[in-house]
Amino acid sequence: MPTQASALRSAGILAALFLATALYAQQEPSSTGPTIEPQSTVTLSTPQPHWVYVVDPVFPHLIATKVYVYDGDSRTLLGMVNTGYLPNMSISPDRGQFYVTETFWSRGARGDRTDVVTYYDTKTLKPTAEVKLPQGRYLVVPKKPNADLTLDGSYLLSYNMAPAMSVSVVNTKRKAYLGDIETPGCALNFPVANNRFVMICSDGSLATVTFDDSGKAKLERGKPFFDVVKDPVFEHAAWSKSAKKGFFISYAGMVYPADFSSGMAKIGDAWSIVQGADKGVWRPGGWQLAAFHAKTNRLFVLMHKGGEWTHKQAGEEVWVFDTNTKKRVGQFKIEHHSHTMNVTQDDKPLAFVLSETANLAVHDGTNYKHLGDIEASGETPYLLYVPGE
Repeated sequence: MPTQASALRSAGILAALFLATALYAQQEPSSTGPTIEPQSTVTLSTPQPHWVYVVDPVFPHLIATKVYVYDGDSRTLLGMVNTGYLPNMSISPDRGQFYVTETFWSRGARGDRTDVVTYYDTKTLKPTAEVKLPQGRYLVVPKKPNADLTLDGSYLLSYNMAPAMSVSVVNTKRKAYLGDIETPGCALNFPVANNRFVMICSDGSLATVTFDDSGKAKLERGKPFFDVVKDPVFEHAAWSKSAKKGFFISYAGMVYPADFSSGMAKIGDAWSIVQGADKGVWRPGGWQLAAFHAKTNRLFVLMHKGGEWTHKQAGEEVWVFDTNTKKRVGQFKIEHHSHTMNVTQDDKPLAFVLSETANLAVHDGTNYKHLGDIEASGETPYLLYVPGE
């Protein structure tokens, strides 16, 4: 047991430390003494075409998800946002803000649950508003079609399954939840107009949903275009809002072009990305495995050597196709096996390829030259977003 004398000495030492700290804090910085480093806040510019937003669900501790912002030209980190559980995001058409659908619990990993759409300023990366999603949201490893903006950015669409399937609609201008649209048997959402989106249905068809500002909706089902048992399609289609077209890719490498320039989405003639000696040897695979560059009609796909049902296997190469001629026009090897990729939408595009080890490779999107790597700050990054996609 400490003696009274030792206790008094300890108390005296603590008092001296507190006094010294207080006196140091009051000191004016001098040329000879230590200075206190001032804190500063950086304001970014409007998002540039070669920026990329990386969503990291942080699988070891999912309630602490991050969104990182990188400059693909300088390959530097510009900023970071802390978000909720398993988020999705979408960048506004004017690039002034981005929206994140996220989930929180009042006690961290337990307690009362709250699902929201949070508005973030793209320059300060600070939250500016939020809208609650009273019906919740679909909690799964983040997929881009879980939540997205309509073409003019007026509505955010958030898919939900609890267990009935529906899509929550938020008016982004009024910051108001409009309601949920019931979508039985159909999942995810691909916006195709200012008030219309497309969904993949359980019978291999597409449903086209048109809605008004009151939330009233009409759902029209098309004919099945793929076999849901023998050769399903990846849910991450290569999608272009500006070109009003998309490309669904099957596990075996069939491409189903979708045109949504008017009314219901129309599926065109299917074609294969695996032909000749490559057939039965190479397959598409990964997570966000494909991207479409609208100005050149180029389709980029992650490919690997593998057998049937290896659709989750990471890519070893990127193959590039002209979607008009349906021919392969380029390919390049990637150093790290990668599950996710995206392509910027400007005249001089960059191709970003994200590996399972959080390496973000940057390639010229025209001649496919490897320009360098970004050692991504996250632990388990999974999705890539670029402005203007």
